[in-house]
Amino acid sequence: MLQYAAKTDVGLVRQNNEDSFYTGCPLGGLENNLFIVADGMGGHKGGEYASRFVVRKIPDNLKAIGRKNGVLNALRDAVENTNRALNQLSLELDYLQGMGSTVVMAYFNKTEWIVVNVGDSRAYLFENDELRQITLDHSWVEEMVRQGVLERDDPMYLANRNKITRAMGSEATVEEDVFLVPAASGQRLLLCSDGLHGMVSDEDIAAVLRGEEDVDRAASRLLRMAMDAGGQDNITILLVEYREETESEE
Repeated sequence: MLQYAAKTDVGLVRQNNEDSFYTGCPLGGLENNLFIVADGMGGHKGGEYASRFVVRKIPDNLKAIGRKNGVLNALRDAVENTNRALNQLSLELDYLQGMGSTVVMAYFNKTEWIVVNVGDSRAYLFENDELRQITLDHSWVEEMVRQGVLERDDPMYLANRNKITRAMGSEATVEEDVFLVPAASGQRLLLCSDGLHGMVSDEDIAAVLRGEEDVDRAASRLLRMAMDAGGQDNITILLVEYREETESEE
């Protein structure tokens, strides 16, 4: 059984909320099993349009594609089809030129999570009281960190943290990362935009998930922490908990 909570807020600095999220079951099922967070970019209405396009069109594509070639291939195709359509719109409509969006999504496939991402929105796994980042940010600063060239406390890191190296819609083709995570009862999966992970440390996120049993209250606490830290960006949090169903005793 899955329980989830979704929270989004414009934050304390931005005028528009360019984040979007989706929960649903486009490939069928008795409960929601697809979760998406997207963070738009492009200024004016471009970023807002791009993120909403992504969270609407990926499920639409999945419904059309179906399961015949497997869920993993369906997810990849849905991302790539959505990217191509978004890029075409940015070329055709002057007021949407330069728009793009991150995407991070997780599909619960009974025995595993299929996690897909483009950009710097993140997926974390909280299990056995430990928090682990699943995705790798497609950002210039994080790529420099992985190469050992830059430290996260370097002023250059803070000055360039918003420069992403992959985005939905920025090119006609996109390369998505895919991660397969075995499912286990008690897990929590956190999808979030950089309005959370850019303002709240992994250690503080883990402390909330460790100390708050209720999913909705945990998500609300994380949102408040991002706001209390300055709320410098839009904040979106999608927290999902998996518990194996057990037969009740007679």
